[in-house]
Amino acid sequence: MNVQDKTQSKIQGCPFHKEKIGEEYQPFVNPQLEDPYSFYDFARSEQPVFYSSVLSGYVITRYSDIISILKDSVKYSSKDNLQPIGEYTKETIDVLRTGFPFVSDLVNSDGDRHKFLRAPLQKAFAPAKLKSMEGSIAAIVNRLIDNFINDGRVDILDKFAYPLPLEVIFTLYGVPLEMIPDFKHWGYQTTKLFSSALSPEEQLECARSFVSIQYAVANLIEEKRFAPKDDLISTIIDSELTTPDMVIVLYGLIVAGHKTTSHLIGNALKVLLEKPGYWKAISENPSIIPAVLEEALRYDAPIPAMIRTNNEEVEIAGVKIPENSKLFLMYGSANRDENHYQNASEFDIKRFQNQTSDHLAFGHGVHRCIGSGLALMETRIAFELLSKRIPNLKIQPNQELNYIPTLMTRGFTSLILEW
Repeated sequence: MNVQDKTQSKIQGCPFHKEKIGEEYQPFVNPQLEDPYSFYDFARSEQPVFYSSVLSGYVITRYSDIISILKDSVKYSSKDNLQPIGEYTKETIDVLRTGFPFVSDLVNSDGDRHKFLRAPLQKAFAPAKLKSMEGSIAAIVNRLIDNFINDGRVDILDKFAYPLPLEVIFTLYGVPLEMIPDFKHWGYQTTKLFSSALSPEEQLECARSFVSIQYAVANLIEEKRFAPKDDLISTIIDSELTTPDMVIVLYGLIVAGHKTTSHLIGNALKVLLEKPGYWKAISENPSIIPAVLEEALRYDAPIPAMIRTNNEEVEIAGVKIPENSKLFLMYGSANRDENHYQNASEFDIKRFQNQTSDHLAFGHGVHRCIGSGLALMETRIAFELLSKRIPNLKIQPNQELNYIPTLMTRGFTSLILEW
């Protein structure tokens, strides 16, 4: 038996090898793009912490290690959360310099800076404020369903999952809905800029979109300065945030809020419609939807990874990691950790019916997603009304489902449903 055979996974037929794990990790292409979980199963068992040549950083796969990192914001900083996969070209950097100064956002700030940025938004995302939005969100959901319910077939992402969170955010901001197509395009390009492996030409295109979304948000801020209303932008204008602060926070909420909710809707629909009887179960008993969505978040997280940087040399799972290294916290792997969840690889519609969820899909602690309550409310209302109005919904057979090749978000390019 050769060395390769000795280090092969204990999992029968597994194609991965412990001594080559850093090279074999290829998250941007199939088969791992479609199914990262088989690789993570192997990694948690054989090499839970390893250096990835693709990401130029250390990949952390176990729940216990990741939660320990998230609980220690002093030793582990969020400063590199918005860094490229690879290096930007000089031309890309020149384009980025035409935008606003790159100040830290909610996701890549620590300590007092993070509190400073988060404070003006707390009121907008408070439970009472969210409760007051239920009626308007339900109206948006019903209107979107009205647009396709008589067709018998729909790309549910294009006609429902994508526009819903954008309309909700734009309503929260007090911004005309006519601007949604531009922001949708710029948002996707911005996500690729920070979490995909791109060619020089793709970098340039995405950088131009990043600058465009910055100036578009800045224009909205200036409009609200002259004509403030009862909306989120008008509220934070009165805070101590500078214009670059407001630009990066507001565009960040658009991009992150839109992606999280739209991918949650798409990923949850896929798994629920694939399991016999699950869609019928929520149609007949919508009270179970909140717990079902928590399990969907655990099972196929729309935000499957986040980055931390260690401020000192550390040792994790026996691996010494030099100071100032990038640590890729794989939430998607942690949420499938068999040492933390029973039958972790199975979707269990009853898993969180009688217990509080502790998945990492929205992060943890001080960096838990500020918009998680809004995302869950939007998705709950979406599933309540979809299951009520189209109880015989099903996935169109024989379609090819393609995942978007990014590390920090997980979702499909399209999902065709029929009834």
